[in-house]
Amino acid sequence: MEGFEFFQIILDNSSSRLRLPDKFTRVLLDGGKPQEVKLREAGHRRRFWDVKVVLDADGHMYLGRGWEQFARAHGLRLGYFLVFSYDGDAVLTVKVFDVSMCRRHYQHDGDTSSGSSSDGDSGSSNTSDGGGGGNNWSLAEMDVEDGPTGQFSAMLRKCNLGMKQEQYLNVPVDFQLAHGYAERSKVELRMRGKSWLVHLKHNPKTGGRSRASFRYGWHQFCVDNALGVGDTCFFRALRQGSAGGGGEDHLLKVEVRKRDGSFLV
Repeated sequence: MEGFEFFQIILDNSSSRLRLPDKFTRVLLDGGKPQEVKLREAGHRRRFWDVKVVLDADGHMYLGRGWEQFARAHGLRLGYFLVFSYDGDAVLTVKVFDVSMCRRHYQHDGDTSSGSSSDGDSGSSNTSDGGGGGNNWSLAEMDVEDGPTGQFSAMLRKCNLGMKQEQYLNVPVDFQLAHGYAERSKVELRMRGKSWLVHLKHNPKTGGRSRASFRYGWHQFCVDNALGVGDTCFFRALRQGSAGGGGEDHLLKVEVRKRDGSFLV
C-alpha cells in the first residue's frame, strides 16, 4: 500500500466530501475498513488533518467529515488538481496545483487553522516542498528550485501530440516569467536518467508580452517516452548554477503519470 498514488480534479462546488478512486478503495479495504485517514500537505511533515472515511451503498469511498475544513484551509476551487500519495498507516500526503498549472505552497503561521497534530507540530515546517512523504520528485532537495513558480503540470491533449511539425506545449505565464523564458531559446528536460533538448517558440500576444511553448524536440521527448492523451507531465525547475550551470538552457526535471494512474519509472 505504501507509495500508492492517485490524483483528483475538483469538478464541483461541493466541498463536504471527496470521492476516492475505486482502485484505491479496494486496496485500502484489503487491510480492513478504516474509520478515518490523516491528510498531510506535502512539505509539512507533522501537520495532520483527521478526516472520516465514508462508504456509500454502492461501495464507493469518500473523504467525509474533516475534508471540508481541509479544503477551506487550502482554498480549494474548481479546476484544482490534487495529487495524493498514500504513506501507510492511513496517511495521505497531498499536493495542490491550481488553474495556472503551478504548485501551490501554503504558510501555516503557528498552525492556527483547524486540524490536529499527532506529534505536536510547532508550525515551523518549511512552506516549500521539503521532500517529505508523498514527494514524487526523485531529486535531492538541494538541486530543486523552491517557491510557487518552481513547478507546473500539464495533462496532455491532442494538440500536444499531433503531427511532428505541429506538436507544442504552452508554458504557464507565471512560470515563464519567473524563469526568464523571454530571453531563453531552449530548455533541457530530464527524466529517468536521460535528457532531451527542447527549443522554445515565442508567440506574440496582445499587450506586447510573448507566450513561450515547447516546440522542436518536444515531439522526440513524447515519442521516446510513449506519451499519450490523458497522461500528465510534472515539470520541476532545477536551481540555476546546479547540475550543469546557469546558461541559457533551463533544466527541468520531469515525471509522468500515465492515464491509468501509474508513474513512468
